[in-house]
Amino acid sequence: MNHIFERVTPESVGIPSSAIMETLENLRTCGAEVHSFMLLRYGKLCAEGWYRPYAPDIPHIMFSFSKSFTSTAIGFAEQEGILSLDEKLVDMFPDLLPENPSENLKKCNISHLLMMGCGHEEEIDFFNASENWISAFLHQPFVYEPGTHFLYNTAGTNMLSAILQKKTGQTLTQFLEPRLFAPLGITDAKCFTLDNGVEAGGFGFKLKTEDMARFIEFVRCKGNWQGKQLLRSDWFDRATSKQISNTTNDLPDWKCGYGYQFWRCQPEGVFRGDGAFGQYGIVMPEQEAALVMTSCEMNMQAALDVFWNSLLPKMHNEPLPENPTALVKLQFTLENLALPEMLSEDVIEAQAKLAKQEFLAKETLPCFTTLIAGAGRFVLDEGNLVSLSFSFDQAEGATLHVQETARSYDLKLGTRGRFVTTMIGSEPFAANTRWRAQDKLEAEIRNLNACTGTRFLFCFTETGMTITADRTLPISGGLADPILQDMAFTTANALLEIEEEN
Repeated sequence: MNHIFERVTPESVGIPSSAIMETLENLRTCGAEVHSFMLLRYGKLCAEGWYRPYAPDIPHIMFSFSKSFTSTAIGFAEQEGILSLDEKLVDMFPDLLPENPSENLKKCNISHLLMMGCGHEEEIDFFNASENWISAFLHQPFVYEPGTHFLYNTAGTNMLSAILQKKTGQTLTQFLEPRLFAPLGITDAKCFTLDNGVEAGGFGFKLKTEDMARFIEFVRCKGNWQGKQLLRSDWFDRATSKQISNTTNDLPDWKCGYGYQFWRCQPEGVFRGDGAFGQYGIVMPEQEAALVMTSCEMNMQAALDVFWNSLLPKMHNEPLPENPTALVKLQFTLENLALPEMLSEDVIEAQAKLAKQEFLAKETLPCFTTLIAGAGRFVLDEGNLVSLSFSFDQAEGATLHVQETARSYDLKLGTRGRFVTTMIGSEPFAANTRWRAQDKLEAEIRNLNACTGTRFLFCFTETGMTITADRTLPISGGLADPILQDMAFTTANALLEIEEEN
């Protein structure tokens, strides 16, 4: 990656190295599974880290952090006269309206979508809409007068993407490429596409962490990038200020007011873009600081509390004396960040026996990459899983050989105490595996473009294998992956013996 930020010590920008260490430790103790972070002050990068197997060159799902990109695209479109925030939905989609549009629907405009105040009482399920999802959105009752009732409404953000595409003939990423991505040096930004060809501006972006940082620094500087004003500053004055009250939410940082696809935060003046499971872009204007983080956490408020208590109060307005001892400790920590990894010893006898076996699926199963899944992987692979087999190498460790109806591939299992990453098609999958017993092999496997993974327990018998699988995130439903049932396999040898007996 072509780095754009000057790397400096934390002390040189008024932040103690010890405060960053405290922040990392408190994130750990509050249970946050951090994947990456970057901390900037005055446009300079003073700390960065990736938790192995996540890495700087691997894009990560953004979930609703995507909304802030969509807001920015609308800002560019307004600046260029492509649209006005006062334009009504009924005028833009006349052929998809209900037969007798309500007065509230007639009033709803682009600004109401931006502030999550279109008037819906419930959000549509755009993944399972029986009709065109735009039509489903417009047919959903507009119970409240637009602008008076906050409802977090991802479908409304997707509507903004649809409006932009209708106005310009370009997808969201195509529109942003010359205006934002190219000037900022953001490469390979991709967004999931919905069934009707509209990009999911509400949840679909995947980005590298440094590209997140470039964007959020651009937001902090109110549209100015390296001395050039790309998007006028008053857009960000509006987008990051309170446009609607959201006091009905339960958590402190989710009821401080909402802007145009940006959240207001508890500390005075602080705001953020954020996505499910802790994808953050936090701007601290008074401190001239920005923090981006990717993670997988269930208690997002706990992580924000860590920032407000451990980091924000420790920022000084002047440079601090350099602290070589604290800096070395911090640098060592940052260079050795990793998710918890399992150690394993070879079980020679079991491995020799397994290496001779092929395990055939007893039932129809999806592809193995679909079984691994990962929150934020919105596609299902074509074909079915046919068989699995294992091989073992003294130096490289174990490898899982996967045979599917449409393809075959090898997945390194990481039995040497660390995650090992394998590219399957265009996606990076990382695995870490140990022998739990002589007949049980435990593997944690993750799609690194997503934010969760799956823990597989391969249980071997004389005639086959059973796989039990648990997701790394201990919840299901919503954006989390569904629970997997146990899967049964038989050995090719056992199947042959049954056929011979018959």
